[in-house]
Amino acid sequence: MSVLLPVSVALIALCILWLPTYSAVLLLKGLGVPRAGAGLRVILPAQLLAAIGLVLLANALGLGNPAGYTLAILLLVSLAGVAIVWRRRHTGV
Repeated sequence: MSVLLPVSVALIALCILWLPTYSAVLLLKGLGVPRAGAGLRVILPAQLLAAIGLVLLANALGLGNPAGYTLAILLLVSLAGVAIVWRRRHTGV
């Protein structure tokens, strides 16, 4: 029972972090954009590392309300991933 809670929280955090990026890729594929998911191999681990680094930084700075800043960091890093995927559609890089 003690392992179930951290595993559940980690899975929920990964869903918050990666689901919008995957949704943007699926939307772009539906619109007919070629190679819409080409950068996911780089973007998803970068999102994870950025989120972990920012949460550790916020913790080291001693900010209050760890659940609040963790959720805010996850949402903002997730939106940054969506913006990167969406921008790649225009630049083709």
